[in-house]
Amino acid sequence: MERATLLFWLWMLFFAVNVLWALGQSAVATSFGARPTSVQLGYGPTLFSVTLSGIRWSLRPIALGSSVSFDGPPPEGAKDAPPENRLRRLPVGLHLAVILVPWLFLVGVSMACLGAREGLGQFLSGFAIPFQPSALPGRLERFIALLQSGEVLRAWGLTSAKLAALNLLPVPMLAGGAALLLPWRNRPVPVWVAGLNFLALAFFLPWACYTLYLLGGVIFR
Repeated sequence: MERATLLFWLWMLFFAVNVLWALGQSAVATSFGARPTSVQLGYGPTLFSVTLSGIRWSLRPIALGSSVSFDGPPPEGAKDAPPENRLRRLPVGLHLAVILVPWLFLVGVSMACLGAREGLGQFLSGFAIPFQPSALPGRLERFIALLQSGEVLRAWGLTSAKLAALNLLPVPMLAGGAALLLPWRNRPVPVWVAGLNFLALAFFLPWACYTLYLLGGVIFR
């Protein structure tokens, strides 16, 4: 498989995960009465945007993440007030479901692609990936080999399972971290919680950069 084709399939896999997560979170939140105001697929400059049913969808080129915004207009008569976050009006249990359930959809995709038992196993083993750096080069080599041999469906299942697990880790910018911060969603976060968040972030960010470095090495060598 040529390098350009490989990069295309990698982009498509990450883009597919982003789209399914965004659709899942939008659907779950809307079913609870917290309709999103905008959905951003990817990062970087906006390539395309459209408004559908009051939700602004935008496509951006870097498929390493997405975001769903629930910020509505400020309450009437409070022009200087910050935007109202519709998620924060939900009970904590429903807010938690909006954060976690979309990633369970991705586990379902993995089970459909790999089989129920293997898909679930790949998801559960994904939680340990950041703590096994020595195994990471081999894992990335095998993953790229899957794409090069044309096993795109299996690669999609693995991508869905591993990204679902990683996003449920207790890291501030991920779903797991957002879930742990729910008790303080409407009040200041205690210093000890902020300290734990900083430690988690200080561990996860270097690992993420190392992973991207290794992936680039496998692709461009």
